[in-house]
Amino acid sequence: MTAREKRSVVLPSLPPELWDCIFDFATSVPGTLIPDIYEHSNLIGPPYNRKYYPALRTALITKRYLVRVCKQWWHLARRYLYQAIYVGRARCLLSLCNTLKKYAAGNGTVEGVHFLGSWTRRLDIVIRDRCIDINAESECLAEIIRSVSGLEIMSFAITSDDYIDFLMPPSILDALQCHASSLRVLDWSTNRLHPDLYQLERRLLKNLPRLRILSCFALFWENGFMPSRALSSVHTLILYMLFSTLELSIPGHPGPPDTGETPPTLQELILNTEMWKYDLWKQFMRRYGVYLTSVQLRGHYSGLEIGLNTYLELINGSCPNIRRITISISKFSKVSMDRFSLPPVEYLGLRAEAHQEPRSAYVNLFLIFAFVKETVPTLRVVQFIDHHNVDALLTRHWKVAVRALDQQLAGSAFRIECHDGTLLSDSKPWGKCKDS
Repeated sequence: MTAREKRSVVLPSLPPELWDCIFDFATSVPGTLIPDIYEHSNLIGPPYNRKYYPALRTALITKRYLVRVCKQWWHLARRYLYQAIYVGRARCLLSLCNTLKKYAAGNGTVEGVHFLGSWTRRLDIVIRDRCIDINAESECLAEIIRSVSGLEIMSFAITSDDYIDFLMPPSILDALQCHASSLRVLDWSTNRLHPDLYQLERRLLKNLPRLRILSCFALFWENGFMPSRALSSVHTLILYMLFSTLELSIPGHPGPPDTGETPPTLQELILNTEMWKYDLWKQFMRRYGVYLTSVQLRGHYSGLEIGLNTYLELINGSCPNIRRITISISKFSKVSMDRFSLPPVEYLGLRAEAHQEPRSAYVNLFLIFAFVKETVPTLRVVQFIDHHNVDALLTRHWKVAVRALDQQLAGSAFRIECHDGTLLSDSKPWGKCKDS
């Protein structure tokens, strides 16, 4: 095709509504916007990012191609380009900031047309390169947040070690207050550029009345209470640690703004147990366990495995309404039968950081399932939530699973699922095993 023929190509004449459907189908990533993300609240943090960030980046490439086709497509597809903003490099902050500010001021568009930031629903800051100028970058980020409207999901997942020694400037927290009526998910997935705890609670959290999912490095704990005004609407809380104000070594630190009872909106708790002092965690569960219907324990080194059954016993005794429990550990071989006491849940999720384990690890795991079969009659679903664990089981140790399902687990009231919700027994190796 010649250059003249290329220029004469006429796009199909379709109603704008139909183009919207086409663009949405071509670029949408299920599970990344409100309300779909609520179904994945148990993954928020690094597990969620590993699963969805590659899809968001791929969708972003498609969106960039769409808006470059012609002016008509630019007007039709720009809402999808700016619906989910993903910032992977520090050098992108300035250009993005200038673009959003220009359109917010009414420059670069036609009168009566929405400015670009008005389409933004989620913003992911995933900087992985070197810090250039922390002050300039922070101001750009604050301006970007102020230049969008209706922000619902805000995620800080910075991986560059250059930011590990910096606290988040108050200007960014103040900018997030502009979205107090719309913000539903706030996630600090790493400890890079994390906020000062007092500033976080006083300047931001208590002013977010519709926040549903909160993931942060730490919160204050005083006299057995969480800051209730800061958590008045939170359903899912992801914490790495609690700081007891009695143990703070910072002279004159004002501590938490209030010490009232957390409302019963709190339903799901996700803990990184390696960084928790057990006594604090025990106090927390005794105070708030009655509200919880779901608990997830995350510990990928030695902290969780050593005391896993102790944690389970505590949950058993303090969470009368629990329905779901998820355990994320370094290796399945670390799960011990000794004093294993699963609460009366309906769902058990399991994940191991190690993608390859010996046959004995899976033999031990299915022995525990057989024990649970007799001791937890309420259980309905056991799920391997990481596809790497499923792949390892189906490629290396599928005979272990086949024998367990046919013998030890025959007649059990619960089903064993893969990460995608399909039955483990429906996977390919079963037919191969029965034929051999």
